[in-house]
Order: sequence, then structure tokens, then C-alpha cells
Amino acid sequence: MRKLFVVAVLTAAVARTSAAQSCSIASTGAPPLSCTVTSTHSLTMPSLLSLTMAGFTSGSSMTLNAPADISDFTTNTIQVATTGPTFTVKANRAYKVQISAAAASFTTGTGYAKPAADLAWSTAAAGTFASVSATPADIVSGAATAGSSSTGLFYKTTYRLLSDVPGAYSLDVTFTLVAP
Repeated sequence: MRKLFVVAVLTAAVARTSAAQSCSIASTGAPPLSCTVTSTHSLTMPSLLSLTMAGFTSGSSMTLNAPADISDFTTNTIQVATTGPTFTVKANRAYKVQISAAAASFTTGTGYAKPAADLAWSTAAAGTFASVSATPADIVSGAATAGSSSTGLFYKTTYRLLSDVPGAYSLDVTFTLVAP
């Protein structure tokens, strides 16, 4: 056991001295004299990304606008607009922001499965809307930025007079910052 300890200590001492570099000058010549030791320095720059969201109704919750009266229904199905949250990105590399639903349908105590696809999103109030699904969809993408411009989301919720059961519904919507 003692021999093993001595061998380990000697090995460690040799490893330390082999990594050392030295420089010395022994000269009778006139100054300036120099001696150089070169060292390689390295670093690893991590991917740094930040997604900041604001404009939720309360905390990180969003209340979607609903029909206020039966007269809102001019047909069996209507869409009601809601101004959604905004977000900015800081990133030292390319990025994209995605949106997805955590489930295929809203959670409700009514037993009715209101499809997550009844919630549609766009980055423009009068833009083209896409249904939210469990598959992440790209909202925006960009290059490295010290602070992207604020991107606003807009929602349209589809309400069906003859099939949507009265009650409270909720759907977890996930916003994901991706470094492709």
C-alpha cells in the first residue's frame, strides 16, 4: 500500500513539472535582453439567449375575449379577437421563437373537448392566422441581436354556438426560444 502511495505522489509531481515552462538569461551582453514563455489561452463562448415576454392579462396568464351576447353570433361559428402578449429576444447567435399547445384540447370541467386549434395566432392584427397545435410553429427567427424589436401576438378564438359547452376553459400555450 505504501509503494502505491509513493508512486502516485511521484507521478503527480512529474505531471506538474512537465506542464511548467521556464525562461532564463545568462548573458554578459548589453541590454536589452529578453526571455519569452508562450502560453496558449482558450475560452468557450456559450450560447446566450433570452426571451422576455410581457402583456399578459395577469402574471403569465392570458384571458381570451369571449362573445358577450347571443347577438354576437351571426352564424353558428364566430371568431373573437384578443390582443396577446409581446416578446423580445437577446441572443448571441441565430434564434427562433416557437408557439405550441401543451395539449390537443382545452381543459374544462364540462367534459367537452374544445380543440386547441380553436385558438389561432398571428403577428399582425389583420394578418394570416394559424391554429395553435401541439407541434411547435415558428413565430419569428433572427440573427444575433442585442435586443430584437418587440413582437406582438394577436389571437382569434373560434366559438361554436351549438357545440361549445358553457364553462371555464384553459389551455397551456408554450413559447420556446430555440437556438437552431
